[in-house]
Amino acid sequence: MRDSETRYKAVELLVSHLTLSLAPVDWYDHLPFDMDSNESMAAQNLTQPYEGCTIELPTVQEYLEGINYPLALIVVATVLLSIATFSIFFKNAYHILHRTPKQFKTKSILLLTIYPLVTLFGVVSISAPRAYFLCDTVMHVYFMICAYVFFSLCMQYVDGEDALIKSTDSQTFSLRTPPLCCFVPLFKRAPVTKNRLRFVRMLIMQLPVVQTALFLALNVVFVEDYPNFNRIILYFVPFIVISILLGVWGLNVLVRMLAPLYSDLKLMGKYFVLQAVLILCRIQPLIIAAIVSSTVSECAFPITLQVQKNAIFQLCLCFEMMVLSCWATLLYKSPSIIGQG
Repeated sequence: MRDSETRYKAVELLVSHLTLSLAPVDWYDHLPFDMDSNESMAAQNLTQPYEGCTIELPTVQEYLEGINYPLALIVVATVLLSIATFSIFFKNAYHILHRTPKQFKTKSILLLTIYPLVTLFGVVSISAPRAYFLCDTVMHVYFMICAYVFFSLCMQYVDGEDALIKSTDSQTFSLRTPPLCCFVPLFKRAPVTKNRLRFVRMLIMQLPVVQTALFLALNVVFVEDYPNFNRIILYFVPFIVISILLGVWGLNVLVRMLAPLYSDLKLMGKYFVLQAVLILCRIQPLIIAAIVSSTVSECAFPITLQVQKNAIFQLCLCFEMMVLSCWATLLYKSPSIIGQG
């Protein structure tokens, strides 16, 4: 009986590990400690590799007073990367405003804004440790908005849904695309119809609606009941994951349907540089958390383990956003007024 309870608790801790990548960078620092003594001791052995570590996040004043040299360098490097990303963005926006057909300008700029926005909130997250989850929420929600903007831009590229239906005579619509291709193996290719496009639109449209509502609720929990945040988020994770999978599935269906027909628009590349933001923001924190936890030697307040992990993650993320912004510069040169002329 005791072995069964021990296994159950171990599984519970493992689930917490895997799911908290959706919220804090450091899942270790948010495990609850109001359990029984044996469970509490086991959790501390897993989550507190060094004596004196604390899950408390410092205020801005405490953080600035205790900041060390390596962390100061990370902050400076992150600021410089953010400035570089903003410079690239303004260059891209200037090109779009002067060389892109009028009907594509607004949505193209909205999509390119995600890279400097992520770096900006990365700087804020490093500078104000207690604001990291709010910053993460803003980045997450804006990506979901960009997903629907990307769908709308694709429809504008092909002159609307009616024009797309008329221009596709072959069996170009297929639901057998990642990440749910294994669940729908029986669906065959079919012609593009109004109802099928409406289905794809709804898959993508639910992303900003559902994700905004869920993360708004999580922010309330984070502020009002921080010690139990790890437990409560477990109830949200299935809805967050299912919503993201459905949205990404809709985007994959859309891109795989249009990319072969409109290769000059570089839709696959534009989709990849957008999707990379979600991948880097969700998977990368787990990798960095594991590496930092096994290598860091000090975690004295206010430079706690959580603060160090968040700083390294934001530094990497800002560099990656700068690279993606450079890549997007090449992709969004088409379509072009000059090219059409």
